[in-house]
Amino acid sequence: MNIRKWAFTDNKAIEKLEKAYFEDPWNMQMLSGSFLLDNFIGYVAEDGGEIKGYVGATYCLDEGEILLVAVKSDVRRKGVASQLLEKVETELCDKGVNRILLEVRRSNAAAIRCYEKFGFTILTVRKGYYQGKEDALIMEKKRD
Repeated sequence: MNIRKWAFTDNKAIEKLEKAYFEDPWNMQMLSGSFLLDNFIGYVAEDGGEIKGYVGATYCLDEGEILLVAVKSDVRRKGVASQLLEKVETELCDKGVNRILLEVRRSNAAAIRCYEKFGFTILTVRKGYYQGKEDALIMEKKRD
């Protein structure tokens, strides 16, 4: 598995993965708009020319936010998400970030376990955040 910087040309494949794995996927306009921000950081996991996972984040001063994370089902539980999170966290820290936030559906137990394993803790809950139906857990990781 090759972990590399997210390129603008990856957006089409990432949009397909978003549609396959999320009820409220990011569309091409959202992906491209975020990618073009000066404070965007993104990585993809690629195997045989196919994108198997991705992570995207932004930062401002000493705070970062992970916006997107997904890994294809055929490579889950093989450390791909951890590799992606490690890459983006390293770059965020290099940019002076001391605190990283993310949100995750309360029902996404696998993702929550992954984030907890990676050092994130639950900060608060946003009631009805997803389409007014499901809560989002806001998680954070602070740099030591």
